[in-house]
Amino acid sequence: REAEEARVAERAKLEAANRESAIDALTKARAKKDAGDHASAVRLAEKSLRICKTEEAQAFLDFLVKFGPGSEAAKAIDRVLQAADHYAVLDVAPDADAPAVKRAYQQRALKIHPDKNHAAGAQQAFQRLNEAHNTLSDPAKRREYDLKRPAASGSAAQAGPAWGAAAGWHSKPQPQPRPGA
Repeated sequence: REAEEARVAERAKLEAANRESAIDALTKARAKKDAGDHASAVRLAEKSLRICKTEEAQAFLDFLVKFGPGSEAAKAIDRVLQAADHYAVLDVAPDADAPAVKRAYQQRALKIHPDKNHAAGAQQAFQRLNEAHNTLSDPAKRREYDLKRPAASGSAAQAGPAWGAAAGWHSKPQPQPRPGA
């Protein structure tokens, strides 16, 4: 009986030590994330989970996967930040009417608003999205923008794949070809 109690006490000590090691790894993972080292943050969060599974470590790893580089959230932000002009930011054609501009803004805002998208650059992308919406939804500002825009004298085809599906924006998931079809 005393031997059983000793084993239970030893197991409790090991579990406490493992929990401390897991917390240490998770703390280091957070520091790596804050320093911009995403790969190391993921590796350390996974290490924390291997040592001792905790909800906190799992939630942090899920966050890194959802908002880290290469994630859909990060790609949405990159598309806005790398867009050639306001039309590309909103993914609308240069001849889009006001309702189309508004609808495109609302769709993009849901994807990149900093309260929903915690990927790096969300604040800047949302500011750029707002700027594009404010410019293109006001007829006077839009006329002025179109006059100053480099591709204003050309057609959308001359402007290149700055807007639409060619730029990587899709309102709805695109159907994939079936194998053997």
